[in-house]
Amino acid sequence: MKKVIIAVPYLSGKGGTETVINNFGEALKQNSQSEFQWLLVNFGGSKYPTWMKNWNRKVFNFSNNRLIQNLCYITIMPFLLMYLILSEKPDFIVSTNPVIWKFSKIFSSCLSSKTKVIAWYHYSFKKKNVNQFFLKNIDGFWAISTGIKEELISLGVPKDKIHIIFNPINTEDKHEEIKRSGNQNKFIYVGRIDYDGQKNVSELIKALSLVNGDWSCDLYGSIDTETKNRLENLIQKCKITNPIEFHGFSENVWEQIKEADALIMTSKYEGFPMVLCEAASRGIPLIAANCPTGVSDIVSDENGFLYQPGDFELLGEIINNIISKRKLFPSEKAIKESMQRYGYQEYIARVSRNLCN
Repeated sequence: MKKVIIAVPYLSGKGGTETVINNFGEALKQNSQSEFQWLLVNFGGSKYPTWMKNWNRKVFNFSNNRLIQNLCYITIMPFLLMYLILSEKPDFIVSTNPVIWKFSKIFSSCLSSKTKVIAWYHYSFKKKNVNQFFLKNIDGFWAISTGIKEELISLGVPKDKIHIIFNPINTEDKHEEIKRSGNQNKFIYVGRIDYDGQKNVSELIKALSLVNGDWSCDLYGSIDTETKNRLENLIQKCKITNPIEFHGFSENVWEQIKEADALIMTSKYEGFPMVLCEAASRGIPLIAANCPTGVSDIVSDENGFLYQPGDFELLGEIINNIISKRKLFPSEKAIKESMQRYGYQEYIARVSRNLCN
């Protein structure tokens, strides 16, 4: 049986990467006939560690302090990696972090190990400015979207090293139903909230300022005081009187949402936005900026609408057409079915094919 180590750095427990790894663990549990032995190794620990619960794991806790964390990555982590390669003798090390996967490749080569190293990045390589040093001599790349594959090719990575695996979504469980209002006018946003950074929530507010009629928008996600003040000032400046509510972060956000007609995402860039899949798997229609990368893999006529990033006027027009019912949402069944390609069985099959080749 081949041994695979999934190596990750400190993760808070709130992000999309944690959701992916949690779902991956659930998928492996459901696929008990796997021909691989899996081990999750976490260098640094986690503030909210429940995302690791499904895994056979080793956790090396460093510190929540970023400065101390970075010092540990330089001084301690290299020795831990060497120890793991020597003691575990893995066939594969798959890592989400450029520093970890580069160290893993250097050490496996120096130790004459048979270990192959795979880079499994959950962000845009270009938007995060990953140096080409971290791309050289790596044995393989798991691309979480077609856009990520295109980025890697443009950065000089050979096509035969890149394998699109997407991300795993639980399409089997019957999620608690989130009802529609019947009026196509109750919108939600789910995710970290910033002003005009990656998540670009100010674009959502600007678009809503152009929307007529009766509507509401609920935002679920972590937000700092300064950002909330800036967005509330923008709401006032735009003279929006319809209800826009900030609900903060929730570990079980879908249990908090009782009614929703559509989820809106205004990101400037993504890797593979899990929140879109999570919403669609519950039958919620999607409205999203067609940003790099991953969005066009998920959103289609079967489940929602795309608009050009930055064009808040077009976003506002789409929302107006939805409220006036000039545009009608796909059925709940059609939206759920559009996520089947990302189900657990299909995901494990893609991963296994890659590791067996």
